[in-house]
Amino acid sequence: MLRRLLVLVLFFVSPYCAAAEVNDLYSALVPITDQGSSARDQGVRDALQNVLIKLTGNSQTFQSARLAPFISDANGYVDALSFEDLPLSLSPINNPLDSPSFGLRVKFSRSTIDLLIRQAQLPVLPSNRPTFLVWMVRDDPIVGRGFIGEDLAAESAANSIDAAFLARFDRVMQSRGIPYILPTFDLEDQLALPVEQAWNLAPDNLASASQRYQVDGWIALRFYRTSTGEIRGSWLYQAGGRRQLGDFRSEGDEIFLETTVDNILDRLTRSFSYIPRTDTNELLLEIYNVNSYSAYQSVLNQLKKLEVIDSVDLFSVRGNKITMSVGAEGGLELLSNALVRSGRFRDRNIDIEIDNQQLTFDWIK
Repeated sequence: MLRRLLVLVLFFVSPYCAAAEVNDLYSALVPITDQGSSARDQGVRDALQNVLIKLTGNSQTFQSARLAPFISDANGYVDALSFEDLPLSLSPINNPLDSPSFGLRVKFSRSTIDLLIRQAQLPVLPSNRPTFLVWMVRDDPIVGRGFIGEDLAAESAANSIDAAFLARFDRVMQSRGIPYILPTFDLEDQLALPVEQAWNLAPDNLASASQRYQVDGWIALRFYRTSTGEIRGSWLYQAGGRRQLGDFRSEGDEIFLETTVDNILDRLTRSFSYIPRTDTNELLLEIYNVNSYSAYQSVLNQLKKLEVIDSVDLFSVRGNKITMSVGAEGGLELLSNALVRSGRFRDRNIDIEIDNQQLTFDWIK
């Protein structure tokens, strides 16, 4: 079991990653008590909640008063249903052995869900999402302070607990559709960020140690258990050009991780989200290094993948430069960030004054 979890963790610790295109945002697998119509209807509603949280980047989306008029019949948004065996990782945390072993896979219609989000004026977190580096430190009364996952390969009870903790953390991040990596904890990490600096949430040290991973932001989480069994901790993140610090407390292990991570991600994703509008901003997008018709087609296909773009029209062609007229719902800054995060465009606007309606990029073959 530990070996399987270790493989899972190592999948997420490869350094030097870029923003990731997240798939399956319009489907969800949820546990259900049985295959009756009542349980199925509740499963569809639970799946719709999960999908809307993934798409909007906010765990409280389903409680929005603006959404209520549109979700009285969740089945109206369904494209396909199927019953599947439920992976252990998706079983409820409390008494997983007594939980149902099957779930309901719900695939929703993309067009109707997108219309729902627009009508309810909910935020949109594009599928080309930022990747975050996550540092986690636990203060244990027996073994002291240490990074979670630092010595996961060692066979010990403490590391078995770490493996279970990381599996829970991964479950939360996947349910939110947020890409992340863990530090490698190699010598460079050890020198750049001693555990005491991480525990103190020293922002400059965390920022410096995180630079090598070339991520869009980082999260630092620390926690400990009091003599009464209460979990207390703090977190700090840096993303979207800002830092934010917060505290948390919980009565037990069952909910503290999920609640805390949801709280952090709700704040984090605001910098990368936008509210869809009925009107769009028409912007001029200059793209260099487009040397053939096939390259032009590749550029066009890449632009059409970005949710912030509502329309794309060819404006002019001069040599290896094409100019596109782009309808962008999120505005110039969000469009620029989305292009960079795609990994296919290099920004030419760095350190120069940007025209209010024009961006210039190089196409990366």
